[in-house]
Amino acid sequence: MTDNLLPNPKVLCNLGEFFASGYFEVPDASPMSRWSRAVQRRFEHRMLVPYSGEILYPCGPLHIEGENRIVTPSYSFTWSYNESALIDQLAMVAAFSAERTTSEAAASLTSKQEEKHKTLLALQMEMRDLSAKLNVIKTVHTVGGRGYTHSIPNYGRVLREGLFEHARRIAKNLDLARQRQDEEQIDFYLGLQNVLAGVKCWHQHILKFLNHLASERSHTDNPLSEARRKRLLAAYEQVPFQPARDFFEAMVAYNFVYYLDDCDNPGRVDLELFPYYQRDLKAGRITHDEAVDLIRCLWENCDVNNGWSTGIGGTMPTGEPAYSDLTVVCLEAAHKIRRPNLQLHVRRDMPQAIWEAAMDTIATGCGIPALYNEEEYLRSLVEADLGISKEDLGWHNGGGCTETMVHGCSNVGSLDAGINLPLILAQTLEDRLATVTNSEALVRAYKEDVAGVVRQIVNDVNADQKMKAKLRPQPMRSLLIDDCIEAGREFNNGGARYNWSVINVAGFANVVDSLVAIREVVFEKKEKTGAEFLEILEQNYNDQEAFRHRLSRCPRFGNDQEQSDNVAADISEFVFRQFLCHTPWRGGKFLASCLMFVTYADAGTSVPASADGRLDGEPLADSIGPYQGRDKKGPTAMLKSVAAIPHHLAPGTLVVNSRFTKDFFSTGEGRAKLRHLVRTYFDLGGMQLQINVVNQEMLRDAIAHPEGYEDLIVRIGGYSEYFNRLSPALKQTVLQRTEHGL
Repeated sequence: MTDNLLPNPKVLCNLGEFFASGYFEVPDASPMSRWSRAVQRRFEHRMLVPYSGEILYPCGPLHIEGENRIVTPSYSFTWSYNESALIDQLAMVAAFSAERTTSEAAASLTSKQEEKHKTLLALQMEMRDLSAKLNVIKTVHTVGGRGYTHSIPNYGRVLREGLFEHARRIAKNLDLARQRQDEEQIDFYLGLQNVLAGVKCWHQHILKFLNHLASERSHTDNPLSEARRKRLLAAYEQVPFQPARDFFEAMVAYNFVYYLDDCDNPGRVDLELFPYYQRDLKAGRITHDEAVDLIRCLWENCDVNNGWSTGIGGTMPTGEPAYSDLTVVCLEAAHKIRRPNLQLHVRRDMPQAIWEAAMDTIATGCGIPALYNEEEYLRSLVEADLGISKEDLGWHNGGGCTETMVHGCSNVGSLDAGINLPLILAQTLEDRLATVTNSEALVRAYKEDVAGVVRQIVNDVNADQKMKAKLRPQPMRSLLIDDCIEAGREFNNGGARYNWSVINVAGFANVVDSLVAIREVVFEKKEKTGAEFLEILEQNYNDQEAFRHRLSRCPRFGNDQEQSDNVAADISEFVFRQFLCHTPWRGGKFLASCLMFVTYADAGTSVPASADGRLDGEPLADSIGPYQGRDKKGPTAMLKSVAAIPHHLAPGTLVVNSRFTKDFFSTGEGRAKLRHLVRTYFDLGGMQLQINVVNQEMLRDAIAHPEGYEDLIVRIGGYSEYFNRLSPALKQTVLQRTEHGL
């Protein structure tokens, strides 16, 4: 492409496309240089939300209308290209739709309009080309993920050292790279300096903005708002470029970094902030309730930005328990809130006070905290042989929808891809069901097909990682995550200390129930031949309701039945080990997960009728639990079935969603029973449990009268979501979940 057909950076800047303008400033520069310039220009022009007396600032939505609408930075993709927004801009410039735009019409535009028009068309071509190069992973392998890159910055390092120390480290290593004449590393460090320059500019904008507010009457007339403004201003004169000196400054810096990283994962909040909280609490500079207000403000910023995961409690880097009063603060601040996805790391020695605080928060109906089996996670990470040091094990944390990573020093291919197990089974049945003579042969054939798909996924993900390293660096991640600066390597090119890839497993329970049903109906009781069963599936159970009802009497996963639990253990171990035996391009291992968030409905649309009685296109099972409503024998039986799966072979995280009545939380007896149930499940090897507290009547009424339930929150996969935001199909699956009572 010739230079005159490239997007004009000045025009892009005038259009509010600051990120894109930086990217196209020097089109022949390296990807690191181009992306870092994009980040720099974005922060230089980054708009500030209004201030209304909040405790922390920035606050509110990250992305503001009119800013970076076409090409935007994103924690998941480094950038996001919105072609519909570009077409809207073209329509505004040309005064007619993009489809009707012709060179003849363009000639009638003013010179300024014509330049805008050319720039937007050139941008469209450039973005389409880049998107095509980066869309490596095949659509069939994207169930629940497609190269997402959730991560957790090293917040603590910014709090302890300040960003000036980051600048010093960069300058030192730049000098060394110049001495070695290492052009790649020189380019890398210059890119980081671009990023820091942009961050410094944004920090100065905040300082000026807070100073300017002193002249606004609305603030000076409100004593509380004015006091908070002055406190923020004083804190920003210190952080984040210099070390935080107290809990409030640490909170301001933490919140600032959260917005720097485009509002992804807050990470291990209580572990990072506890030293500051402890000192201030002892000195009388802060109270428990004041800390709740501060943490609540951070949570609200997470909520409004769809922010992800925070881990609390669990284990210190020293191996000691990490529970503290700040853990309780984090739980109390989360009452009736949707995000972040709060994860309580549960040890056997977790204090009763933490249990009670967790129960209080769950009882508000927000679906958090999710309960994590700390011992099982640590075991799984060690056995996966990921090279994590003992000290760093204490920093493990779920990111995104709970996929496992290490706070501050990891690059996890977070849901790099997905494997649709029922879709593979559908193909196996089409090829083999009419001819195989026994259940064992069918299972062997299915495993062969699964192994073949796993190899395809591995090849796709490795090609995707190579392409990211070549074309799509993440300069901000390289700045904030150890050990990129010291290694002189970009984040996507293996710069982080730990690298692995998480793959989402979809429809597990559907496969288990299908294989059990086929074994009973075709091979044991011979009620149907394989060919007859296959024909019924091909006809989507048309005029076969009686047969569907017959299938419902087969053993179902989730009821503590040996027949189905043995199949579940066998299939899951095979799938998990298939991934563990492969190595991603960036290093580490492929880790299986099963956390379908909202995607288990979408994943079912491509799957024909399955042998468990599910109709063509209906949702799949939610995560690793039983299919919605098929667990009939109570929570203990359900959890025993799930515990039959070798959780330790899937350190990517296996999510179980459950529904309990409020009775469990209203009395000491009920809470004791629930705690005992959780502890038993964890002792059996269960990895994680998510609890919804909402009854059938409320859900039905919320479907019928959504206007009355704007704040109703339910747990979906690895996070909580407002019920009204779910699709009709997903609402029905939540309604179908078995509700467990005392």
